[in-house]
Amino acid sequence: MDCQMSSQEHPAERLWRQHGAVAPYPDGVIAVPQPIPGVSFFPGGYGLWRPQVNRPLPAWPLGGVMILGHDFHSERGYRKSLARGREVETQPTWRNLLALLSRAGIDRNDCFFTNAFMGLRRGHATTGIFPGARDSLFVARCREFLGDQIAAQQPRLIITLGKWVPSLLAPLSPELRVWRDLTRFKPIDVVGPVQRAVSFRRVENVAVVALMHPSMRQLGVRYRQFEELVGDPAEQAMLERALTPE
Repeated sequence: MDCQMSSQEHPAERLWRQHGAVAPYPDGVIAVPQPIPGVSFFPGGYGLWRPQVNRPLPAWPLGGVMILGHDFHSERGYRKSLARGREVETQPTWRNLLALLSRAGIDRNDCFFTNAFMGLRRGHATTGIFPGARDSLFVARCREFLGDQIAAQQPRLIITLGKWVPSLLAPLSPELRVWRDLTRFKPIDVVGPVQRAVSFRRVENVAVVALMHPSMRQLGVRYRQFEELVGDPAEQAMLERALTPE
């Protein structure tokens, strides 16, 4: 499931066209019918900061920042965003994420906003375990495609969002083996929420930081710990450490 980029096709369009290779989708998960043209996480859209859809897709953020969530949305949520032409930036995930990036000095145009799992949750539910997570073969296909996304972007930094994503990402890199069985932030903070000099297929020297999901940030960030810091200052320090060249 290796994405070879052509000079004629935008990398984001190429990835979107090829993401269906994770099929067949398990019960409770459906394919994304078409990309949302404006601001949207991949695979709901192209994963780029595109506030004006009447302009061409922005430059591909090669060597930039990968913002890696768990899964895109429900079928109903996707339909609403598609009709609108973009996701709503005032909803908690985007609002809190953009504020975090701004505080860290990360340009949103330098980001690829994507997810570990492809597809949509059938119906309207958006919380709880993603239905596809129960299908080991589907998980493996999504993880392989995640490797393709990383190879295509060659990010200098990967920011994982939420407690489930670190363990999904970990098998793609030997340096992340300490995260493989961890699905809670307390043990992640113990072994190290910031990993440096991480290597993936055809990509080396990547920094990876595990952060709270923006939609849950206000409730859970107070429990984060990093060195002598607790709460929001701890997560800010994690991100600063990940951004600091070795």
